Amino acid sequence: MAELGSEGSRGRSGKSPGRRWAVLALAVVAIELLSAGGIVHGSRSSEVATPGVAPARNAADAPAQQVAAAESSLGGGAGPAGGVPWVCSGGASGSGAHCGAAAARNLPRPLTTNTLPTWSPASTVPTNRQELNLVYDARDKYVLLFGGASLTATLGDTWSYSSGLWKQLHPATSPPARFGAGIAFDVVDNYVVLFGGSNGTVGLSDTWKFAAGLWTQLTPTSNPGALIDSSMSYDVKDGYVVLFGGLKAGPTLNGLTWELKAGQWTHITPTTSPPARYQARLAYDAKDGYLVLFGGLNATFALFGDTWNFTGGQWTKLTPVKSPAPRAGTGLAYDVKDSELILFGGSTGLYDVSDTWSFVGGVWTKLSTTLHPSGRGAFGMADGTTTLNVLVFGGSGPQGLRNDSWEFHGAVWANPALHAPTARDGAAMAYDEAAGYVLLFGGWDFANFGDTWKFVHGLWTALHPSVSPAARSYASMVYDQADGYILLFGGSNSSGPLGDTWSFTAGVWTQLAPSTAPGARDGAAMVYDAADSYVLLFGGYDTFGLPDSNTWTFADGQWSSLTLTISVNPSARSFSQMAYDSEAGYVVLFSGEQLYNAYPDTWTYSAGTWTNISSGLVVFPPGTQLGVLVDDSYDGYLVLYGGHGYSGGGGNATWSFVNGGWTQLNPASNPGRNYLGSATFDTPDDSVLLWGGAITGSQLLRAGWLY
Repeated sequence: MAELGSEGSRGRSGKSPGRRWAVLALAVVAIELLSAGGIVHGSRSSEVATPGVAPARNAADAPAQQVAAAESSLGGGAGPAGGVPWVCSGGASGSGAHCGAAAARNLPRPLTTNTLPTWSPASTVPTNRQELNLVYDARDKYVLLFGGASLTATLGDTWSYSSGLWKQLHPATSPPARFGAGIAFDVVDNYVVLFGGSNGTVGLSDTWKFAAGLWTQLTPTSNPGALIDSSMSYDVKDGYVVLFGGLKAGPTLNGLTWELKAGQWTHITPTTSPPARYQARLAYDAKDGYLVLFGGLNATFALFGDTWNFTGGQWTKLTPVKSPAPRAGTGLAYDVKDSELILFGGSTGLYDVSDTWSFVGGVWTKLSTTLHPSGRGAFGMADGTTTLNVLVFGGSGPQGLRNDSWEFHGAVWANPALHAPTARDGAAMAYDEAAGYVLLFGGWDFANFGDTWKFVHGLWTALHPSVSPAARSYASMVYDQADGYILLFGGSNSSGPLGDTWSFTAGVWTQLAPSTAPGARDGAAMVYDAADSYVLLFGGYDTFGLPDSNTWTFADGQWSSLTLTISVNPSARSFSQMAYDSEAGYVVLFSGEQLYNAYPDTWTYSAGTWTNISSGLVVFPPGTQLGVLVDDSYDGYLVLYGGHGYSGGGGNATWSFVNGGWTQLNPASNPGRNYLGSATFDTPDDSVLLWGGAITGSQLLRAGWLY
């Protein structure tokens, strides 16, 4: 594809007077090609809309409109299309020759290596995790999160939380990735302290401080040794950080008590100590003036349900009349507003619980909370302050790892305002070219969603249209360039597959009433075919749960079936990966589910003809369903990611399709094994955006990635 009037780097338009006339001359030549040999499929021509001019419905009108637009642009002293580069493409008959304004972005990057570019997180919420480190940072006035573990990796990212918003921090230096570390805020030294944990292979014994947004490693002359899941908190009355217990290498348990003061660790020897344990919780009870320790596991995985306090260098076992059930991985934090310790959740060994208890004056009281976080263990819990509520984040529960945030105050749990869609798979997603943002609708997380979100420059915003499609998952959605709106079709809800058609434009959903339409289905592949100027839909599961092999087009608000006019169709299938290849000028379809299998066939579609190109491919991805295939117009190739075969969960392979062939890429990082995620090309960020998806049937994601 030739780019005219561009000088290669982002934002440069190349507006010299000589080049303007050269571009206009080339544009007129291309227009003459259109008027002489424009391709017509059905009643629709292959015109390309010119900015500021309505698309021509008659092929004969297109040249006049494009010339008028070019003359107006030049008359105003600008380059083509107001300084925006023009794109001319075409060639042999059937290729859809045309000229039009290009998007004001970089030229496609050549595919010169199989290691770059790469996937990078795009989420404004930390990814799902357990065994994370969470504490209120009194110096920086926000809750600090560091690290933890996903199902596939040990994490080393740093986040702040304040006023319901998560923000990823990028300090120049950070501790190595870890989970199960101890963390506390040192009031006297005025910084957060992080100690130990595991990198997934060995236990760690390093000590770090965090202050003013920076991590710095401390070098004490001694330390407690490598420990995982120790209990750590600041003792306000005695003026030092206290560490107790943890799991040592071997594995053996630690039953020692250490203090950290002025950056130095000191082993202290109280006359009485709690039995050795790990995954207990330790927090300072400001009202009663001592540290409180509860729960944990011993060496035989027996649970503790005992309560201890620590003050003046001594441990004392308390004997409250009633207590929370024995558990490990619970949360314990102090609520300044209500002057009480709050305990939530944890694991009893057989199941994860979601009960809430307060501790005041040596007395445990179970609180009645109608709404609360789901049962979980190994989550993070941070103290509340005069301005911030007690915070719970993440953890592991019956539905897998979580990344939801909950605040507690006044015996009430609340989800703070959502600033990203909740964890889900099967959502519909497309880039709204008219509005300039990515649109997401619906999806599934043990129930169907009917919410609408927009994403632009890393930020999600919930939209609240007065009318919306019914909640659903696995719907088909794409931007219809010719009709100028987002098109949504089908999907499924608790009653089965759906067959309704909706448009979304200027923030408004409108149900359309085409005279005919595909039968109800979910998992259909749908894409805008720019060469033929219509939306193309193929396959899906019908109301009987059977895969479909019909081909439909959508144009001017109407569906048309092409099945009877096409001599060869791909076999019946659902959840295929399909995208329009803007470099080659045709649609590409890959694999999909076919009677409990996924065959690695590749098809192209152009001007009403399906062609199976599988036999000519030297290498190709394994048979895959539920993955994503997106036209990466910045890098200049199709990107295939993830999906599900029939040998396990989602895949994490990345492939490119360029010049009619597949190449497996090896990016430095990837989103992890994933299927049923939602993806589209995010034009403002010049990147493929992937959101959500699943790692297992019960492990759904609330994370975004850019490629």
